Amino acid sequence: MADTDTLSDPSGVVWTRQQHSVVGHRPRREVPPWRGHPAPFAATAVMTALALSALLGCSSSEPEPAPSRTTPDLGEAVDRFVDQNLGVAIRNRRAILVAEDGEVVVERYYASGPEETAAIASVTKSIVSTLVGIAVSEGHLTVDQTLADLLPSQRGSMDPVVAGITVHELLTMTAGLPADTRSGPPPLEYDWVGEILRAGTVQPPGQGFAYSSVSSHLLAAILVEATGQPLLSYARKVLFDPLGIDTRPAFQPVLHPDRPEPRAAYDAAGFAWPRDPQGINIGSGFVKMSAPDLLKLGNLFLAGGVWEGEQLVPRDWVQIATSPLVDTAGGFGGEHYGYQWWVTSAGDHAAFAAIGFGGQIVEVVPDLGIVVVASTWIDEVNTLDSSTWEQMVTTAIVPELDDL
Repeated sequence: MADTDTLSDPSGVVWTRQQHSVVGHRPRREVPPWRGHPAPFAATAVMTALALSALLGCSSSEPEPAPSRTTPDLGEAVDRFVDQNLGVAIRNRRAILVAEDGEVVVERYYASGPEETAAIASVTKSIVSTLVGIAVSEGHLTVDQTLADLLPSQRGSMDPVVAGITVHELLTMTAGLPADTRSGPPPLEYDWVGEILRAGTVQPPGQGFAYSSVSSHLLAAILVEATGQPLLSYARKVLFDPLGIDTRPAFQPVLHPDRPEPRAAYDAAGFAWPRDPQGINIGSGFVKMSAPDLLKLGNLFLAGGVWEGEQLVPRDWVQIATSPLVDTAGGFGGEHYGYQWWVTSAGDHAAFAAIGFGGQIVEVVPDLGIVVVASTWIDEVNTLDSSTWEQMVTTAIVPELDDL
């Protein structure tokens, strides 16, 4: 099973990809993921795109080659893995970063650069989970509260079972809501939150894990209601601004079946976080962010939620969010799941990861003090996924550190 979320680049220009450096050509044309749908961003296309494709953008200027600060063994190990294992998929790679104890030790860009942003797909889910943890610490909600408690304006859309779903169940993907399929989550049209609630459950809440993007969007709606702020505004205040993640200006198109597609503007944007027809930033995907910004998220969690001496995320939240709370029965990102983080291993070492469709990953191996970020180009031939990079961490990076 593959993780889900994409849209892509319609610019009609071509990247030349070469290892370790930026090449002076503009990006190649990507196939729009809504091709074959009756209309751009039609009802089913919007949420299907949420699962199958993530807006993939290109910067408007050509970045200069960035130097790599590399410890010899780790850098050589990464290069060797890329050269020997990617094969046909080599054209999809965009960036690989490795940090050790908070310091960048491997930095590789392939026809890209540190300033360029791209769709991070379902890594967005881990960001939303982090915002939930901060909101809990501020007293806005608890993980034991139910949908009926937290979305009172939507109470008429809930049957008794849905009304009793808790935040904990949404975070762990055990709410019993419909799982994503290969064609994406269930299609939504004009009232995403209301439609999710009215659709109901497919199994009793708490019974088992089912990877469900609609659960993540309900978390976004809960945050808006609980904090009384737009999701991006809250995220800027408590997470993005303190981390130094530049989100201004932000492209926030409303994905509405009756409105023109925002593809070209999305591709041209730096930071982006589209919204549903009610104006709620999408909780399951579509954020655009740079690879160094993703590394900040990983380093924040490696440090137990501390950033530059400030406890941005409660340490106990970091611990529980990245703990093996539920068994995924062999899910694509790991054998266990926490609070919108996959819980896995790297060799003999415990690890956890934020994972997005097409090979987006932020993997943390705490006892080795490393964070690995990989970002890819996403198009109609997605030959990379997170398992490629998990294999790189396990077979190429970890052995170098184990040998020290």
